[in-house]
Amino acid sequence: MSDKPDQMIFFKINVSDIDAAEAFYTEALGMKRQREVTDPAFIERMMTSPGGSFTLVLFHWTKPRDLDQGNAWGPIGYAVEDLDGAIARIEKAGGSVKRGPFEFGGAKLIFMASPDGHEIELIQRG
Repeated sequence: MSDKPDQMIFFKINVSDIDAAEAFYTEALGMKRQREVTDPAFIERMMTSPGGSFTLVLFHWTKPRDLDQGNAWGPIGYAVEDLDGAIARIEKAGGSVKRGPFEFGGAKLIFMASPDGHEIELIQRG
């Protein structure tokens, strides 16, 4: 038995177009593909944030199927140095503002959506 604590290592989302999703997360949030797993039924791309502190897995079924976002999950959160610059990059890459910006606890934040409709929360700490 190890003394190391359990840790969260990735967050996985389903995407309708894996190439477009990869381009969005690369252009808008500076993520880079680290690995790809392919199977006849699906493709997974592991995207890491600058510094490798977070992995977002883009999951795509190779046979088209409807995706339902549902409402039982929260946003994918990113800390940013320049909120206005991050908003501009996300909009340029096809994302959109959902609500905000707001000030909360000394920070500025905004909720945006990826082209697939995944909610993204950007936080610029005060």
